[in-house]
Amino acid sequence: TRALTILVIVAVALVVLDFAELLVPVDSDGRAAMAPTIPACNGRAYSEGFTYKIRDPEQGEIVAIHAARGTEGAIAPDRDADDLVLALRVAAGPGDQIVGRDGSVFVNGIKVDDIRTASFPPVEVGGDQYFVLGDNRSAAIDSRTFGPVLRSAIFAKVFVVFWPLRDVTFRTDPESGAPPGPARCP
Repeated sequence: TRALTILVIVAVALVVLDFAELLVPVDSDGRAAMAPTIPACNGRAYSEGFTYKIRDPEQGEIVAIHAARGTEGAIAPDRDADDLVLALRVAAGPGDQIVGRDGSVFVNGIKVDDIRTASFPPVEVGGDQYFVLGDNRSAAIDSRTFGPVLRSAIFAKVFVVFWPLRDVTFRTDPESGAPPGPARCP
């Protein structure tokens, strides 16, 4: 009975943490936006909502974003939506200028990472907004598609990839080079 009591307490704690958005599971849902950081097929990660209750997201962090899927299948960040949780990396914050040129992303004239990226026009990121990109830039639906994301739609920081077990890691740095492209999940 002691093991059952512990199991029930852990289950209740996880439900409460999820409801309060303090510990939220994020899955790739067949989307390849963050591959290979979060595996495209059945990749799962956890995000925690405590950090962003005391500070704003920072460049390079993977954030969890509330989003809705429109009638045409378009994805739009929306703080009031609960249909989707997007996991994407913060590339630029309020007041920054971001541009994709020569296969790279530049924020305020400084190269952000070594992930090959198709060109996109300069964007001035407004106050209380963030420009987010997927690590798999050739397949991601991100701010290049739906524009900068309001801070209010960002609710948690992804901190661990836990599934599949062979990919368990707390390291969420982007990998350089060519993105893996669209995923074909079984």
